[in-house]
Amino acid sequence: MKKYIAKTNVSINVVLSSGANRHIAFSALTGGGSVFYTDDPEIIKAMERHYKFGTLFRADPRYIPEKPRNKPAPKPQPEIVPEQQPVNSTGDAPAPTTTVEETVSAPAVVEADDIAPESEQQTSEDESEADIIDDDQAEDEAENSGLKTIVISDPDAAKAYLAEHFGYSRTKIKSLKAIKEAAAANGIVFEGI
Repeated sequence: MKKYIAKTNVSINVVLSSGANRHIAFSALTGGGSVFYTDDPEIIKAMERHYKFGTLFRADPRYIPEKPRNKPAPKPQPEIVPEQQPVNSTGDAPAPTTTVEETVSAPAVVEADDIAPESEQQTSEDESEADIIDDDQAEDEAENSGLKTIVISDPDAAKAYLAEHFGYSRTKIKSLKAIKEAAAANGIVFEGI
């Protein structure tokens, strides 16, 4: 590994021994100047043959490359020794026997905290039925009046809905009264404005 230093930010082109050109861009340093590291012997030769070597940039004589870090040796794997098979009186090894393992599933374990008392279960079922009844009643009322209820937060959202679904021009429905009349003409009631 070799280090080249320069007092300015340097980029140069060098000609390799194969005749190919290589662009070398030094890395800028915070305090000024630039640096380039390489371990390619072909680039090192080309840089030291460059006509600006020694004036524009130079090799750093104080640079000592880091020693390559040694990787820890891999742990040896234990050898697996096959079992010795007994030999029959005929001199042949017996055929290996195979066993079938049965798996038995354990019964599911239910924690006491997971089981709610019947009164709590009944209460939550009653509440959800009450919510469904309230929603059904609201739908029935909207059906009886023949109008569809749409929850809208502001007049601009209502204008956008009418423009998107019924082709109204937003400039023609400026007032709240005009929005409600256009909605009623199309069988809609905006809730929330």
